[in-house]
Amino acid sequence: MTNMLAIILSFAVIAAFVIGGGGVWIILKRPAERKKGLLMVGVAIVTLVNVWLLAAPVP
Repeated sequence: MTNMLAIILSFAVIAAFVIGGGGVWIILKRPAERKKGLLMVGVAIVTLVNVWLLAAPVP
């Protein structure tokens, strides 16, 4: 894996945790906007799965 790809994937993981944390905060603190929080958590999960697939070794 090249250095640039590693840096981009690292930023993507950090962003996924920030977005997921914000989504959980919205779910817990703002019940009227629960859909937005669930969508943010969903985006974070999709981002983490994409990073996992890109970082997996190719057989």
